Amino acid sequence: MQIFLPLLLIGFLAGCSQIDALAPVGGDKITSVRNAAYNVLVQQQVEVLLAPTCSTVEAGFSCIGSTVDNEPIVVEASGTAPFPLVITVDGITIFEGTAQSVLDQAVLEAS
Repeated sequence: MQIFLPLLLIGFLAGCSQIDALAPVGGDKITSVRNAAYNVLVQQQVEVLLAPTCSTVEAGFSCIGSTVDNEPIVVEASGTAPFPLVITVDGITIFEGTAQSVLDQAVLEAS
């Protein structure tokens, strides 16, 4: 029994580190916005040179990238679910909706 307890503790601690590692994979708010933006860009067949990178701003999130023609890709999103977002390419709005709806649709299409 004395040997079993330390093994159980080691197994528990290993499990905790595995659970902690799932958070970045599962995603957080900024990851949800970024993934939704990528999905929209693929759906709209935007030829991306630099994928938008996102940062936290006062209103939520802002993501900046560029097309192969060096046109700016701008993603602005609220910081609260369902993460309303607007995506523009060279100043033209190509998407206005929520990140959650884009991600939900991607899950349905993958099933």
